[in-house]
Amino acid sequence: MAAASLIPEGYTFLNPETLITTGGKALADDLRKKADGRDPDAFDMYIYNDFFGYAVMDLVDTTLLSLHGKVVKKKYDEAYSILEGLTIFMDFEGQWTQIDDGDRVKLTNKAYGALAVAVLKGLKKENRLDKASFPSLECLLESMSVVAEMMEGCGCKCVYGKVARNIARRLFTDKSEADFALEQKQREEWFNALTDMEEKEAMAPGMNDRADWKKAKAEAWFVKGAVFDEDKRNSDLSYTPVWKEYRDYLQDVPSGPMRGPCWDISEWEEFEKKPFQFKFMGDDNDDEDMF
Repeated sequence: MAAASLIPEGYTFLNPETLITTGGKALADDLRKKADGRDPDAFDMYIYNDFFGYAVMDLVDTTLLSLHGKVVKKKYDEAYSILEGLTIFMDFEGQWTQIDDGDRVKLTNKAYGALAVAVLKGLKKENRLDKASFPSLECLLESMSVVAEMMEGCGCKCVYGKVARNIARRLFTDKSEADFALEQKQREEWFNALTDMEEKEAMAPGMNDRADWKKAKAEAWFVKGAVFDEDKRNSDLSYTPVWKEYRDYLQDVPSGPMRGPCWDISEWEEFEKKPFQFKFMGDDNDDEDMF
Protein backbone atom coordinates (compact mmCIF):
# COMPACT_ATOMS: atom_id res chain seq x y z
CA MET A 1 0.00 0.00 0.00
CA ALA A 2 1.44 3.38 -1.04
CA ALA A 3 2.30 5.83 1.70
CA ALA A 4 0.00 8.82 2.10
CA SER A 5 1.23 11.90 0.28
CA LEU A 6 2.71 14.70 2.36
CA ILE A 7 1.85 17.21 -0.34
CA PRO A 8 -1.53 18.82 0.43
CA GLU A 9 -4.37 17.68 -1.82
CA GLY A 10 -4.85 20.06 -4.73
CA TYR A 11 -1.24 21.27 -4.64
CA THR A 12 1.99 20.53 -6.48
CA PHE A 13 5.37 22.16 -7.07
CA LEU A 14 6.29 24.40 -9.96
CA ASN A 15 9.95 24.06 -8.96
CA PRO A 16 11.71 23.35 -5.64
CA GLU A 17 11.06 26.92 -4.49
CA THR A 18 7.38 27.16 -5.41
CA LEU A 19 4.45 25.22 -3.99
CA ILE A 20 1.32 26.06 -5.98
CA THR A 21 -2.28 24.95 -6.39
CA THR A 22 -2.81 22.54 -9.26
CA GLY A 23 -5.20 25.11 -10.73
CA GLY A 24 -2.59 27.84 -10.51
CA LYS A 25 0.03 25.66 -12.19
CA ALA A 26 -2.40 24.62 -14.92
CA LEU A 27 -3.15 28.28 -15.66
CA ALA A 28 0.53 29.26 -15.69
CA ASP A 29 1.32 26.35 -18.03
CA ASP A 30 -1.60 27.24 -20.30
CA LEU A 31 -0.59 30.90 -20.50
CA ARG A 32 3.00 29.97 -21.30
CA LYS A 33 1.81 27.59 -24.03
CA LYS A 34 -0.38 30.32 -25.51
CA ALA A 35 2.55 32.75 -25.36
CA ASP A 36 4.69 30.26 -27.30
CA GLY A 37 2.05 30.28 -30.02
CA ARG A 38 2.38 34.06 -30.25
CA ASP A 39 6.17 34.28 -30.37
CA PRO A 40 7.41 35.18 -33.87
CA ASP A 41 10.84 33.68 -33.10
CA ALA A 42 9.21 30.27 -32.65
CA PHE A 43 7.99 30.49 -36.25
CA ASP A 44 11.18 32.03 -37.67
CA MET A 45 9.30 35.27 -38.32
CA TYR A 46 9.60 39.00 -37.84
CA ILE A 47 6.32 40.92 -37.76
CA TYR A 48 7.14 44.18 -35.98
CA ASN A 49 9.17 45.14 -32.93
CA ASP A 50 6.53 44.98 -30.20
CA PHE A 51 4.33 42.23 -31.61
CA PHE A 52 5.26 39.65 -28.98
CA GLY A 53 5.13 42.14 -26.11
CA TYR A 54 1.60 43.20 -27.02
CA ALA A 55 0.59 39.58 -27.68
CA VAL A 56 1.66 38.66 -24.14
CA MET A 57 -0.02 41.79 -22.78
CA ASP A 58 -3.26 40.56 -24.36
CA LEU A 59 -2.98 37.36 -22.31
CA VAL A 60 -2.35 39.39 -19.15
CA ASP A 61 -5.40 41.55 -19.90
CA THR A 62 -7.64 38.52 -20.43
CA THR A 63 -6.48 36.89 -17.21
CA LEU A 64 -6.88 40.10 -15.21
CA LEU A 65 -10.46 40.27 -16.48
CA SER A 66 -11.09 36.74 -15.22
CA LEU A 67 -9.49 37.57 -11.86
CA HIS A 68 -11.58 40.71 -11.51
CA GLY A 69 -14.75 38.70 -12.09
CA LYS A 70 -13.89 36.33 -9.24
CA VAL A 71 -13.00 39.20 -6.88
CA VAL A 72 -16.29 41.01 -7.59
CA LYS A 73 -18.22 37.81 -6.84
CA LYS A 74 -16.02 37.14 -3.77
CA LYS A 75 -15.06 33.73 -5.11
CA TYR A 76 -11.68 33.94 -3.44
CA ASP A 77 -10.67 30.28 -3.76
CA GLU A 78 -10.89 30.54 -7.55
CA ALA A 79 -9.36 34.00 -7.49
CA TYR A 80 -6.42 32.68 -5.47
CA SER A 81 -5.45 30.10 -8.11
CA ILE A 82 -5.87 32.63 -10.93
CA LEU A 83 -3.64 35.06 -9.03
CA GLU A 84 -0.99 32.36 -8.60
CA GLY A 85 -0.94 31.43 -12.29
CA LEU A 86 -1.00 35.03 -13.49
CA THR A 87 1.78 36.09 -11.13
CA ILE A 88 4.05 33.27 -12.29
CA PHE A 89 3.30 34.08 -15.93
CA MET A 90 3.84 37.84 -15.59
CA ASP A 91 7.31 37.19 -14.22
CA PHE A 92 8.21 34.43 -16.70
CA GLU A 93 7.08 36.30 -19.82
CA GLY A 94 8.29 39.80 -18.98
CA GLN A 95 8.19 41.03 -22.59
CA TRP A 96 4.87 42.74 -21.90
CA THR A 97 6.74 45.27 -19.75
CA GLN A 98 8.85 46.39 -22.74
CA ILE A 99 6.11 47.60 -25.10
CA ASP A 100 6.22 51.20 -26.34
CA ASP A 101 3.09 52.20 -24.38
CA GLY A 102 4.56 52.89 -20.95
CA ASP A 103 1.28 54.22 -19.57
CA ARG A 104 -0.44 50.94 -20.36
CA VAL A 105 2.30 48.98 -18.60
CA LYS A 106 1.91 51.13 -15.48
CA LEU A 107 -1.88 50.81 -15.45
CA THR A 108 -1.70 47.05 -15.98
CA ASN A 109 0.70 46.75 -13.07
CA LYS A 110 -1.59 48.95 -10.96
CA ALA A 111 -4.65 46.83 -11.78
CA TYR A 112 -2.75 43.64 -10.99
CA GLY A 113 -1.57 44.99 -7.64
CA ALA A 114 -5.00 46.25 -6.60
CA LEU A 115 -6.68 42.95 -7.47
CA ALA A 116 -3.94 40.89 -5.80
CA VAL A 117 -4.33 42.79 -2.53
CA ALA A 118 -8.13 42.57 -2.85
CA VAL A 119 -7.82 38.77 -2.90
CA LEU A 120 -5.58 38.78 0.18
CA LYS A 121 -7.87 41.17 2.05
CA GLY A 122 -10.91 39.10 1.10
CA LEU A 123 -9.31 35.97 2.53
CA LYS A 124 -8.30 37.86 5.66
CA LYS A 125 -11.88 39.01 6.16
CA GLU A 126 -12.95 35.36 5.99
CA ASN A 127 -10.21 34.41 8.49
CA ARG A 128 -8.50 32.28 5.84
CA LEU A 129 -5.33 34.24 5.15
CA ASP A 130 -3.06 31.56 6.55
CA LYS A 131 -1.04 28.53 5.57
CA ALA A 132 -3.60 26.10 6.97
CA SER A 133 -6.18 27.37 4.46
CA PHE A 134 -3.72 27.98 1.61
CA PRO A 135 -0.49 25.95 1.98
CA SER A 136 1.14 27.82 -0.92
CA LEU A 137 0.47 31.28 0.54
CA GLU A 138 4.09 32.06 1.36
CA CYS A 139 5.12 31.12 -2.19
CA LEU A 140 2.41 33.33 -3.68
CA LEU A 141 3.49 36.28 -1.56
CA GLU A 142 7.10 35.77 -2.60
CA SER A 143 6.08 35.60 -6.28
CA MET A 144 4.16 38.87 -5.86
CA SER A 145 7.27 40.43 -4.36
CA VAL A 146 9.36 39.24 -7.31
CA VAL A 147 6.91 40.78 -9.79
CA ALA A 148 6.90 44.03 -7.78
CA GLU A 149 10.69 44.19 -7.91
CA MET A 150 10.61 43.64 -11.66
CA MET A 151 7.98 46.34 -12.16
CA GLU A 152 9.80 48.85 -9.95
CA GLY A 153 12.69 48.40 -12.37
CA CYS A 154 10.28 49.55 -15.09
CA GLY A 155 9.44 52.74 -13.18
CA CYS A 156 6.18 51.50 -11.64
CA LYS A 157 4.93 52.05 -8.11
CA CYS A 158 4.37 48.68 -6.43
CA VAL A 159 2.79 49.03 -3.00
CA TYR A 160 1.51 45.48 -3.36
CA GLY A 161 5.06 44.15 -3.02
CA LYS A 162 5.36 45.82 0.38
CA VAL A 163 1.96 44.39 1.36
CA ALA A 164 3.12 40.89 0.40
CA ARG A 165 6.29 41.29 2.47
CA ASN A 166 4.31 42.61 5.43
CA ILE A 167 1.91 39.65 5.43
CA ALA A 168 4.73 37.13 5.01
CA ARG A 169 6.74 38.68 7.83
CA ARG A 170 3.72 38.56 10.09
CA LEU A 171 2.77 34.98 9.28
CA PHE A 172 6.04 33.19 8.62
CA THR A 173 8.79 34.76 10.74
CA ASP A 174 8.27 32.18 13.50
CA LYS A 175 8.38 29.06 11.33
CA SER A 176 9.88 26.18 13.28
CA GLU A 177 12.47 23.60 12.35
CA ALA A 178 9.62 21.10 12.11
CA ASP A 179 7.83 23.36 9.59
CA PHE A 180 10.94 23.52 7.42
CA ALA A 181 11.44 19.75 7.72
CA LEU A 182 7.89 19.06 6.53
CA GLU A 183 8.31 21.44 3.59
CA GLN A 184 11.54 19.68 2.63
CA LYS A 185 9.87 16.27 2.77
CA GLN A 186 7.05 17.55 0.55
CA ARG A 187 9.65 18.92 -1.85
CA GLU A 188 11.55 15.63 -1.90
CA GLU A 189 8.36 13.67 -2.54
CA TRP A 190 7.62 15.84 -5.58
CA PHE A 191 11.23 15.71 -6.79
CA ASN A 192 11.51 11.93 -6.46
CA ALA A 193 8.32 11.50 -8.49
CA LEU A 194 9.71 13.39 -11.48
CA THR A 195 10.18 11.09 -14.45
CA ASP A 196 11.77 13.51 -16.92
CA MET A 197 15.49 13.17 -16.24
CA GLU A 198 16.37 16.48 -17.87
CA GLU A 199 13.82 18.27 -15.73
CA LYS A 200 15.06 16.44 -12.65
CA GLU A 201 18.64 17.44 -13.33
CA ALA A 202 17.63 21.06 -13.82
CA MET A 203 15.69 21.08 -10.52
CA ALA A 204 18.40 19.40 -8.42
CA PRO A 205 20.35 22.58 -7.47
CA GLY A 206 17.17 24.12 -6.06
CA MET A 207 16.68 21.08 -3.84
CA ASN A 208 20.11 21.53 -2.30
CA ASP A 209 19.53 25.24 -1.70
CA ARG A 210 16.55 24.47 0.55
CA ALA A 211 18.16 21.75 2.68
CA ASP A 212 19.64 24.01 5.42
CA TRP A 213 16.69 25.29 7.46
CA LYS A 214 18.72 27.73 9.57
CA LYS A 215 20.14 29.36 6.46
CA ALA A 216 16.72 29.41 4.79
CA LYS A 217 15.15 31.10 7.81
CA ALA A 218 17.90 33.70 8.17
CA GLU A 219 17.82 34.55 4.46
CA ALA A 220 14.04 34.47 3.99
CA TRP A 221 12.95 36.94 1.31
CA PHE A 222 10.66 38.87 3.68
CA VAL A 223 13.20 39.51 6.45
CA LYS A 224 14.44 42.78 4.97
CA GLY A 225 12.74 45.57 3.06
CA ALA A 226 9.92 48.08 3.47
CA VAL A 227 6.41 46.90 4.34
CA PHE A 228 2.89 48.30 4.04
CA ASP A 229 -0.18 47.32 6.05
CA GLU A 230 -2.86 45.92 3.75
CA ASP A 231 -5.58 47.59 5.82
CA LYS A 232 -4.22 51.10 5.34
CA ARG A 233 -5.75 53.31 2.67
CA ASN A 234 -3.80 53.71 -0.55
CA SER A 235 -5.20 54.89 -3.87
CA ASP A 236 -3.15 52.32 -5.81
CA LEU A 237 -4.86 49.51 -3.88
CA SER A 238 -8.47 50.68 -4.24
CA TYR A 239 -9.41 48.11 -6.84
CA THR A 240 -12.75 49.58 -7.99
CA PRO A 241 -11.42 52.99 -9.16
CA VAL A 242 -8.16 51.42 -10.29
CA TRP A 243 -10.06 48.88 -12.39
CA LYS A 244 -12.17 51.62 -13.96
CA GLU A 245 -9.05 53.61 -14.85
CA TYR A 246 -7.46 50.53 -16.39
CA ARG A 247 -10.53 49.52 -18.39
CA ASP A 248 -11.19 53.08 -19.58
CA TYR A 249 -7.65 53.19 -20.95
CA LEU A 250 -8.12 49.91 -22.81
CA GLN A 251 -11.15 51.27 -24.65
CA ASP A 252 -8.80 53.26 -26.89
CA VAL A 253 -6.35 50.38 -27.40
CA PRO A 254 -6.55 48.24 -30.58
CA SER A 255 -7.83 44.75 -29.83
CA GLY A 256 -5.62 43.04 -32.40
CA PRO A 257 -2.20 43.36 -34.03
CA MET A 258 -1.24 46.02 -36.58
CA ARG A 259 -0.14 43.24 -38.96
CA GLY A 260 -1.49 39.75 -39.27
CA PRO A 261 -4.96 38.32 -38.57
CA CYS A 262 -4.65 37.74 -34.79
CA TRP A 263 -2.17 37.46 -31.91
CA ASP A 264 -1.99 33.66 -32.05
CA ILE A 265 0.41 32.90 -34.89
CA SER A 266 -0.30 29.18 -34.57
CA GLU A 267 -3.77 29.92 -35.97
CA TRP A 268 -2.45 31.77 -39.06
CA GLU A 269 -2.69 30.19 -42.47
CA GLU A 270 0.60 29.53 -44.27
CA PHE A 271 -0.05 32.28 -46.80
CA GLU A 272 -0.58 34.71 -43.90
CA LYS A 273 2.75 33.74 -42.31
CA LYS A 274 4.78 33.82 -45.53
CA PRO A 275 5.37 37.61 -45.85
CA PHE A 276 6.85 37.68 -42.34
CA GLN A 277 9.04 34.58 -42.51
CA PHE A 278 12.75 35.23 -42.77
CA LYS A 279 13.18 32.69 -45.55
CA PHE A 280 10.80 34.63 -47.80
CA MET A 281 11.81 38.20 -46.93
CA GLY A 282 13.06 40.05 -49.95
CA ASP A 283 11.15 37.80 -52.33
CA ASP A 284 9.93 40.08 -55.13
CA ASN A 285 6.90 37.85 -55.60
CA ASP A 286 5.54 38.64 -52.12
CA ASP A 287 2.54 40.87 -51.83
CA GLU A 288 3.89 44.14 -50.45
CA ASP A 289 0.46 45.02 -49.07
CA MET A 290 0.88 42.28 -46.46
CA PHE A 291 3.35 44.53 -44.66
